[in-house]
Amino acid sequence: TEAGNYTNKINKQVIQVDNLDGKTLNYLTAIRTKPFILLAGISGTGKSRLVRELAFLSCPKIGLLQENATTPGNYCMIEVKPNWHDSSELLGYTSGLQGSYIVTPFVKFLIKAMRYPEVPFFVCLDEMNLAPVEQYFAEYLSVLETRKVDNDKIVSGSLISKHIFQTYKDAIFKELDLYTIEREDIDETVQRSEIEERLLADGLCLPQNVIVVGTVNMDDTTHQFSRKVIDRAMTFEMNHLNFTSMFEEEDRLTYTDNPLDAAHFVS
Repeated sequence: TEAGNYTNKINKQVIQVDNLDGKTLNYLTAIRTKPFILLAGISGTGKSRLVRELAFLSCPKIGLLQENATTPGNYCMIEVKPNWHDSSELLGYTSGLQGSYIVTPFVKFLIKAMRYPEVPFFVCLDEMNLAPVEQYFAEYLSVLETRKVDNDKIVSGSLISKHIFQTYKDAIFKELDLYTIEREDIDETVQRSEIEERLLADGLCLPQNVIVVGTVNMDDTTHQFSRKVIDRAMTFEMNHLNFTSMFEEEDRLTYTDNPLDAAHFVS
């Protein structure tokens, strides 16, 4: 299958980055250092576009990842709202009224990343500091510091406790589409049952192939970052606009025949 061939290619591949420009190599170096990037700058400098470019650059033709011509399957845009003051909008919450756990697009995207461990997955938190980051992003910031290497893989603490999955097993797995995923849409190295077992045993941990990128505007409508956030992020300032090359650059929002694999992004 395409997924199997892609995995075999990754196992034998020697990392080649000669065809990438210096700016892209800087981003790759930062991501390999910490999978949490802040892109700061005024509006119109291409911060969110950059994240999509990296997703297109690394999205392979396996499963349904290239199904959408404008949005790669390894890319997720989440618009931060000013009223976010806890993690429920990102990680979900237990609903006493419905008697179940409410799953969010962010959680579904993390589960999707677990299905394709050799593919880098990008979460773009747009206008990240419209709300206090250390409040709605507290769990992620803490789990980020628990990462360690175990059997040549980067593992972490859990974002969502295993007790949540054990309590709401049937409903939550159905909501996560683990019961309805087509076999050909899963990387050959990952089975549905394996993902379910990992969630029940360890909870939802941070997949090592997930990169979170926050776009940041600093003005009167936004919040300042605490030292806790700055300490855990790699920051780029994007305040330079090159108007002369605005219409000369090639279109980078297209799929490539030789996508970069997760080895380029994971330390």
